[in-house]
Amino acid sequence: MEFLVFVEGAGQRVGVLFSEKGPRKRLGPAEPWPTVPRATWETREKGILSLALLFRAVWPDIPDLKALGKKLGLALDDGDPWVRAGALGMALLLALEEVRSWPRAARAELRRILPEGWALPSPSPLPRPRPPADLEEAFQRLWKKGLSSRKAQLEYAAQVAETLERGGIALLEAGPGTGKTFGYLIPLLLALRKGGRAVVATRTRTLQDQLWKKDLPWLEENLGLWVERALLKGRENYICLRRLLELEQRLVPEEVLLPLRVFAARNGDLDELSFAEWLREELRDRPWRCPGQRCPFRGECPSRQARDAALAANLVVVNHALLGADLAAENALLGEYDYLVLDEAHALPNALREALGTVLIPGDLSLLLGELSQAAGKGAQKALEEANVRQREFWEGVRTLLPSGRGRLKPEHASFLLGGAGPLLIALAELVRALKAEGAEPEILASVEAHKEELERVLRPGPGAWVQWFSREEEVLLGLTPLDLADILSQRLWPRVRAALLTSATLSVAGSPRFLLERLGLPEDVPFRSWPSPFPHERVRIAILADLPEPDAPEYPRALALVLNRVVEVVPVKVMVLFTAKRALASVRSHLANVPHLAQGFDGERDQLLQKFKNMPPPAILLGLESFWEGVDLPGKDLEILVVARLPFPHPAEPILEAEAERLRAQGRNDFRELSLPLAVLKLRQGLGRLVRTPDDRGVILIADPRLASRSYRSAFLSSLPGAPRIIQGLEELEVVLCEVFR
Repeated sequence: MEFLVFVEGAGQRVGVLFSEKGPRKRLGPAEPWPTVPRATWETREKGILSLALLFRAVWPDIPDLKALGKKLGLALDDGDPWVRAGALGMALLLALEEVRSWPRAARAELRRILPEGWALPSPSPLPRPRPPADLEEAFQRLWKKGLSSRKAQLEYAAQVAETLERGGIALLEAGPGTGKTFGYLIPLLLALRKGGRAVVATRTRTLQDQLWKKDLPWLEENLGLWVERALLKGRENYICLRRLLELEQRLVPEEVLLPLRVFAARNGDLDELSFAEWLREELRDRPWRCPGQRCPFRGECPSRQARDAALAANLVVVNHALLGADLAAENALLGEYDYLVLDEAHALPNALREALGTVLIPGDLSLLLGELSQAAGKGAQKALEEANVRQREFWEGVRTLLPSGRGRLKPEHASFLLGGAGPLLIALAELVRALKAEGAEPEILASVEAHKEELERVLRPGPGAWVQWFSREEEVLLGLTPLDLADILSQRLWPRVRAALLTSATLSVAGSPRFLLERLGLPEDVPFRSWPSPFPHERVRIAILADLPEPDAPEYPRALALVLNRVVEVVPVKVMVLFTAKRALASVRSHLANVPHLAQGFDGERDQLLQKFKNMPPPAILLGLESFWEGVDLPGKDLEILVVARLPFPHPAEPILEAEAERLRAQGRNDFRELSLPLAVLKLRQGLGRLVRTPDDRGVILIADPRLASRSYRSAFLSSLPGAPRIIQGLEELEVVLCEVFR
């Protein structure tokens, strides 16, 4: 098939003729153009393919042309019309190749975008190489494909294979650059060829997507290790086809609807929807929006298809939150499985606590009642109005009663709020009766009942150790979190699996995993191995700024800002500063003079700030909070100086931490040494891992907390640093350290 891609340049059209193999010929405005299918970026002309529409359908996660060009390595927005036409044509070929393996329903929807004369390439299964016989053969093949040969990775993978073979639980700590992802995926895929089911759980949906879209396909293609696999996220991460139909009836433009239909037919994963972010909440698959058995789209429902695929698959990729939801649902989401791999396992306790607990947000019930009022009959309208009034009264009472900030809910406050919730609970019960009388869908009734039960549960917990807490900051929250996570896991998770692997770059404190083992309900004799990062640190210096005021001193923000200003004067590079509190960040930011900088909460949030920071020329400073301590990858010159503004001790008044500390003290144990200090060390190790991301990286780590040079607990931190730090006094000594690296 031949096609012509054209663009406007200097008031004239120029084109590039393509075949399936690539560009064939440039065509100017004066030359005769062949009668082949035509495509351009933006067009309303009948019979001409709009590349903007096609690319939006094929790559819904790419927000604009510039980002797509970066993804594909093509100059899609080049000012030269010839170059741009050629780049657009190459992108079109890549798009057509991308859809070759799509499911039939998605290909059918995509044909609506293609004008007459265009054809989609026929599906063709990729050739499957013979699977390797063992681990050694697998890595030999990958080394020939360009994968770096790393001794630590092979040792790590061998340990994974041994654990999967013998059964039991193992903790495997592997620093950045070890290659732990392939290190656990390859032996796991080999094990699954012999039978069984496995679940891989990551910390975030971003890591989940990386495994699903990049790592597993690459291993399948190069090793032939194909297993029936599935990706599963929470129900509300998927698009609701019924809501999409309602959207179509509101005259939404076709340039949005057409790619949305394609998106829904592929997988409907809302994390991938960038071109219509403003519609995410409206399209989200929420339980009360579902008519259940009577839904005309039940067979094509993306969330239902994802759940069914997960139960049938041999390998399921989830995140920690969904693993917790499966525990809460008594394995209804994932079914039984033999192997469990927990990536970023240091974050597992917090994620599971959140998943097994309950959080009440005023907007959730308000959204439910608002949507029901549009669909319910006259008989239920009065009950809906009453419930709305009562829920507003209840949350106003919460705001009036509770102080600002975060804290544990006192028994007298919980008792008072339970009394105040009485009218709301009665109103919700009456609403269920009214909706049932109208023949409402079971899912709608269950959603109202669930809100009622969650409210009662938070204010009046059942048996067991629970922490009732509140937050009254930007919005008001009420929460209930399990305290005895270890007991839950030791009874309901670990006995279920034949083998479990917990892995991360940070599982230990001072070389021991005891802290994490205790929190996860695992015995002390669980096998533990650790591999340091293979990246060289010869070109990295660590310095403790011992002459600064302590972080709580009023003069600290100005003093730290002075250091930052001086740093970028001496070496004009990119700097990231990690903070533990927004107030401290704001204070330091106010003292930065004439230095290009970005600050979280002022100039955007994490992903947006990271993109801006990458595009900024040095010198530049990025000020980040909690979300920047983990999962940030800024290799090479994108980050060369990392500053830790304060040792990351958790706030002692944090509700769950406070309850844990009380329990330790009741047992006669030291809560600072056994809880706050290990948490701080693990978090510092995560933060410091942001600097060295490749073998060629260089840089300086500045710890701007003088307590690390003097307090009795300093040895716990110093033993966890990637090198010996230098204690420095004054800007002159700092300049010497900087010049050693950047001279």
